[in-house]
Amino acid sequence: MNLVTPKQMRALEELSDKNNLSYGQLMENAGLCLAREIEEIYCKSALSGKKIIFLCGNGNNGGDCFVATRHLINQGFEVAIALLYGMPKTEIALKEFTKIKDKNVSIIAEDIQIMDTINHADMVVDGVFGTGFRGELENRLKKIFAVKTAAIRIAVDVPSGGNCATGAVSDGVFTADYTVCFAYKKFGMEQYPLKEVCGNIIVVDIGIPKGYYDTLEFPIKVIDKELVSGIIPKRKTDSHKGNFGRLLCITGSEQMTGASIMACESAVRCGVGLLTVTSSIRTANSILTRVPEAMILSMETDENGFYLEKNFDKIIEQSNKATAVLIGCGLGVTDETKKLVREVIKNIRCPIILDADGINCMVDCIDIIKDNKSEVIITPHPAEFARLIGCRTEEVQSDRLASAAGFTRESNATLVLKGAGTIVAVSDKAYVNINGNPGMSKGGSGDILSGMIASFVAQGIKSEQSAILSVYMHGRAGDLAATKYSQQAMLPTDMVQELPYLFNELEMSN
Repeated sequence: MNLVTPKQMRALEELSDKNNLSYGQLMENAGLCLAREIEEIYCKSALSGKKIIFLCGNGNNGGDCFVATRHLINQGFEVAIALLYGMPKTEIALKEFTKIKDKNVSIIAEDIQIMDTINHADMVVDGVFGTGFRGELENRLKKIFAVKTAAIRIAVDVPSGGNCATGAVSDGVFTADYTVCFAYKKFGMEQYPLKEVCGNIIVVDIGIPKGYYDTLEFPIKVIDKELVSGIIPKRKTDSHKGNFGRLLCITGSEQMTGASIMACESAVRCGVGLLTVTSSIRTANSILTRVPEAMILSMETDENGFYLEKNFDKIIEQSNKATAVLIGCGLGVTDETKKLVREVIKNIRCPIILDADGINCMVDCIDIIKDNKSEVIITPHPAEFARLIGCRTEEVQSDRLASAAGFTRESNATLVLKGAGTIVAVSDKAYVNINGNPGMSKGGSGDILSGMIASFVAQGIKSEQSAILSVYMHGRAGDLAATKYSQQAMLPTDMVQELPYLFNELEMSN
């Protein structure tokens, strides 16, 4: 499934208009599709009446509603049109309005009358704003949208008050039971909090040729089973452990050994051939008890159990044998770990997966990542990413796609920006994940994801594919764990136990 930003949608419409599919015809197609979906929703509902009110703005979103009205009155619907901002201001919307004003349609404009009509309606359709909405709704709209009613609520393209470029919403946003989305689902509708108010999203074809999507800059795809199927190569019958990579995990400190263990457990579950993990002498037994498949690279530590810079030569020697290196996951942030991580990154020649404290150790020296000759995958949560690029977490979250795209274009790294609707971004495209659940919001979930990515990269799977495969499997494992244990009680380690079933699931689909 492909997603678009509002800017990309405008580009597709413009391209269509230049190639004999006019803006007017697109509106006609959109309105017809909207009418058909409204009829379908009505038929499968328990409604007995056919009273419907369209809340219309003065732009093309309202025009789509006028076209739908024309078709619905022929199907016996009793239609009211609320002109919330007066007469249409675009030529094509005005043209469609003139086609219905002499028909048996109630045209209303007073707020009190609009709210009273909503109270008696069976269906309320929001066509006030389209994909270009930004900012906050005015109070009169908030009051209209807040009218308590048992009517089915349907949004046209995007709920009014929702920013479908970022996923932000205004206070008082129209909360829909259904959103009828034209041509493509909009990016922000897979981000929160907008996703929560869209209800059931129905994407309809309005005639834009599918090939036009390939002309867009920075395309956005949904991460789903279809996208990741076939990424994992089949194992040859004469394989041996050396065929499946050597992973070095520079992870853990004596205070956070669990993070290292979880990363290592997920890495071996994902099939890496050989795993070496750094550890102090005091924590080695803890790691080996949980991950007996691992080999230990002993580290010297300070009095608090954090690695010292003097481990550099030993780490580089081991990294020369590795096919991927994971850095972070409970490493800790001290002056010594900062120096160690920065020098290690400068000198490693295989792909690097940078997570958690590995990222935190790079704050104020992001150029080391940008200038690095090795492939780099970074897997931050929003706060870690904000620290890395020197801004506030709120700024990252206010436009996650723009933040991710800007970083990957400058650094050429693969970015996995975690959170609800995780974004995987590379220099020329992005992917958005749609599975997973709030039960995964526990310490350790990110360590498991990092171990998965590192394992696949070590096995020779390209960074981009390793990232999207891991993000999909991570979210799917979280959903399976939640089904078994509940979102409240599930643990990140429960997700690791679901991985074997997921591999079987993916293998059977190939």
